Amino acid sequence: MSLLFAPMNMQNSICFLTLWLQRTVFDSNLNITLIPLGIQRRVGSLPRILQRLQETKRTPEAKFASRLLSMLYGLQQSHILYHHVDIFSGEILGAVALADDLKPNVQVKPVKIFAEGVESTDGLTVIDEKERTFVKILENVNSTVFYDLFADRLNDTKQSAVIGSFYGQRRQWSRPPI
Repeated sequence: MSLLFAPMNMQNSICFLTLWLQRTVFDSNLNITLIPLGIQRRVGSLPRILQRLQETKRTPEAKFASRLLSMLYGLQQSHILYHHVDIFSGEILGAVALADDLKPNVQVKPVKIFAEGVESTDGLTVIDEKERTFVKILENVNSTVFYDLFADRLNDTKQSAVIGSFYGQRRQWSRPPI
């Protein structure tokens, strides 16, 4: 049995691609930034993200993010099957790195994707100096800056939705345009 789908963290999202598609994406001319699992784990402190969100003004977006992350943290604490949910913060890191001035240390390196039908190596991404496929790899990021940027962006009233509830939005949609 071979690995049919391999997770690949590109930019700000994890894509589950067939190995052939993963190799095709890496062989393309797309601008790809990999966020290694170690970096995701380093900034993956849900309690620190939640603490930073609590210290700021509360927009509806910040409240939503805080409730969602609190729920994930609660699941992580109460159920062993959810011990890995802090990896979700890697998705947040990807979004913040893409949208804000995180000033991460990034290196461009040649990578090779193994997709040869061998279960033990399929999906493996390695740095290989002989390869012609170059991608950006996030080497380091300041976790405190990350937490601050995330909380500040969510609490930016200029970025916040004007309507703070579904019912308020529905009332606005029910009125004829002015």
